[in-house]
Amino acid sequence: MKNLLLLGLLLGAELCSAEVFKCRGADGSVVYGQQPCPAGSQAVEMDRHPFSVIEQNDGGQTAKRYREQLRQWSDLRDKSRQADAKAELRERSAQRRKWLAEREHCRRLDAKRAALDANLRRGQPLQEAERVKLRLAKVEDQMQDRACHLYKED
Repeated sequence: MKNLLLLGLLLGAELCSAEVFKCRGADGSVVYGQQPCPAGSQAVEMDRHPFSVIEQNDGGQTAKRYREQLRQWSDLRDKSRQADAKAELRERSAQRRKWLAEREHCRRLDAKRAALDANLRRGQPLQEAERVKLRLAKVEDQMQDRACHLYKED
């Protein structure tokens, strides 16, 4: 039984093996195939050591150039990522400064509203009280327009 299994494995390996032929056509092009070279083309001996076709044809110069281009591309990509990170940091800083300025403006408006509200509560002549109410309404509208409720601290 073991001998039969061994024989089956050997025959299966023989059937699965494939030979590759390298042929140079009449126009100088190189063609690889599983069939022997057709008429009008010349068989080229394949070197078994280097695995890359690029390394076989030009002594590895194309592969070296490719590796150098790949390294340059990688360097450019890294520089681009660094530039993007710096730009994002500048954008965040600008947004933070804008947010802080807006919060400070809302604080000043809130202080003004509180002062006008306190002024309104004091006993004043009717004409003066109406003028303070109008100013208070204007400050509250400005606070509403600037969405100062977003900058409130709990």
